[in-house]
Amino acid sequence: MITEKFTEQVIKGIEHKTILPKGTALVLEGGGTRSFYSAGVFEAFMDCGLMFPYIAAVSGGAANAMSYISGQPRRNRVIVDKYVHKKDYVGYRNLFKYGSLFGYDFIFKTVPGEHVFWDREVFDNTKIRFVTGATDCLTGESVWFEKEDIGPDFKATVASCSVPLLSKIVHINDRKLLDGGISAPIPIEKSIEDGNDFHVVVLTRNEGFRQQQVKHRRLIQRFYKNYPKIADAVLKRHEVYNRQLALCEKLEKESKALIIRPLIPLTVGRTTSDREKLLALYDEGHDEGRDVVKRLANILQI
Repeated sequence: MITEKFTEQVIKGIEHKTILPKGTALVLEGGGTRSFYSAGVFEAFMDCGLMFPYIAAVSGGAANAMSYISGQPRRNRVIVDKYVHKKDYVGYRNLFKYGSLFGYDFIFKTVPGEHVFWDREVFDNTKIRFVTGATDCLTGESVWFEKEDIGPDFKATVASCSVPLLSKIVHINDRKLLDGGISAPIPIEKSIEDGNDFHVVVLTRNEGFRQQQVKHRRLIQRFYKNYPKIADAVLKRHEVYNRQLALCEKLEKESKALIIRPLIPLTVGRTTSDREKLLALYDEGHDEGRDVVKRLANILQI
């Protein structure tokens, strides 16, 4: 157990027993705190020691996957239980004080640095490909970071999570970046492009959901008047989301994908901080993930 420096007792990372066959991908939608559903699904994977050779993720999906890759069961649940409801995690106080609704310094520096140990060593040594997506403000197109690009400042992950209007633009090298979920809300096309032939897709919306066109068109265009490409990408996000969702569902019918999504009607949104609701969502993901592990074992014959 980690006892020095950290306020929570979190087990160090452990090696994953089984890395699934090459060509098998895990594709993760974002969704802010709604992505703790995905973290529950990862819990079921860790119960069995299963790891994917390739993970493509954006926004909250990318943030939560880091505890999965570091092999730390229940780490994300501890964060939900102890920290998500705190004002430093999410709230308008952060927006007015720091320019972002989510407290990224608290989430990516204070929590792993002082409260809930994150095992960087296991993360770095897990032999998989992990790609995290952000969106370039000048082009409106996706920018992908490899696992090796995630430095101590977690800037690539922060960029992937930076919701338009509610977050500051993140500067990495010569790029100005925002939420990866703008240009690739469900990064299935990236997974296909990278050569994978079977995709486990974790969504954070119920079956039947379709993204609607964003409101406040003029506000977005005015807010990003110096970045017309990102404004256009935000306004067209619903088209991209629905196209990528349709592709996932098509692949599932062709037995080339397995979709996991909440079965219980959702009561949480992107910025929900209600502890009980998020714990219930996490535990739902864990329960539904157990069923998926059995189905996955049959499909992949492992």
